[in-house]
Amino acid sequence: MPQFIDDNGESPMAYNSILVSPEKLSIFGSELCLKVVKELAKKPCCAMDLARKLEQHEQKIYYHLRNLEGAGIINQIRTEQRYGMTAKIYAVVSPVVATRLYNDGYPLEDDIPVRNPAVLKFLHPFVKDGKLNAKIIVGNPRPHGKYDEAARDGAYVSDLALFLGNFIKKLELPCYKIDTQVREGDLKDNLILIGNPKFNIIVDKLNSALPLYFDKEKEWSIVSKLTNKTYNDLAVGLVIKCDNPFNKKKKILLLAGKRSRGTRAAIIALTQHTEKIMGGNTIDNKEIAKVVMGLDRDSDYEIDDVKFLE
Repeated sequence: MPQFIDDNGESPMAYNSILVSPEKLSIFGSELCLKVVKELAKKPCCAMDLARKLEQHEQKIYYHLRNLEGAGIINQIRTEQRYGMTAKIYAVVSPVVATRLYNDGYPLEDDIPVRNPAVLKFLHPFVKDGKLNAKIIVGNPRPHGKYDEAARDGAYVSDLALFLGNFIKKLELPCYKIDTQVREGDLKDNLILIGNPKFNIIVDKLNSALPLYFDKEKEWSIVSKLTNKTYNDLAVGLVIKCDNPFNKKKKILLLAGKRSRGTRAAIIALTQHTEKIMGGNTIDNKEIAKVVMGLDRDSDYEIDDVKFLE
């Protein structure tokens, strides 16, 4: 996807953009079309929702949705059942629309990394100014803590590190800490946490404050405060991005499962299905609290994909 750089402000901003032919830009001559795009930019909607919000006949909305979809400016992201009918839910593809008037481009240098600005925004503040701005905390591989358990999911951090590396220009080592090495002052930083409370003593410290938590009385099943559902499958994992309970000015990113298979599923969800993770599902959408189920698509007894449970 092409990128658009806006350097008119104090600091340049990069945006994903879509390239459309010049003649298709005429659809923006309609004020109603612009209103439809603005509403879809706020939240994915169906034609019925848009008609109610904009107080317009539904057929007029369908007309502009068809034109926008034909131009590639919006796309259908899912369907929902409404009153016995199937509603198509649309979303804007990109915040920037561009057109090419003539061919006069130049090749990018090989050493220029390709980054997704939307994902980079989601990773803030863990990645900032091209640097890792957080402590990655993994469980000690030896038995430790009040549960005397050894962490078994450290190997999965490699995939997470490679993913974060796409957005980091300058690497400062070490970039991780073992949970038993963490000191009180470290807890007030941005934290990327791997593993459940049995294997990571730092996760145990904040478990009860999370929108999704591990219930010891239910054999460490994942319990959702959002839906009151309990997930006990060994391949279920969670992805949480929220305020750091030790310092509300900082954030935590937690990737964990009931067992190591669930942690593997959580890391796959973040690294391979980032756009689905980015759609917040809490009340104010300021937090991310996703539950995923690990899948073995190629039947080799290894988790290689996920489906979203909430």
